[in-house]
Amino acid sequence: MTDTNTDTDLNSNANSAQSDGCWGCQELDRTEAAARAERDASKVSDCRVLRTRHRVAEHGERS
Repeated sequence: MTDTNTDTDLNSNANSAQSDGCWGCQELDRTEAAARAERDASKVSDCRVLRTRHRVAEHGERS
């Protein structure tokens, strides 16, 4: 059995580094962390999609 938490932790660290100072990014980080703690994979996925959309709309990043 493989441990996928390492990949999740790396993604979380990257997301947190990019969310410094942005309330929307921080809120999505908190929501994703809560979903991960609840082991709600669907909600974690939703948060990632919403974060990508937010970054494109608010930060001008390309998807």
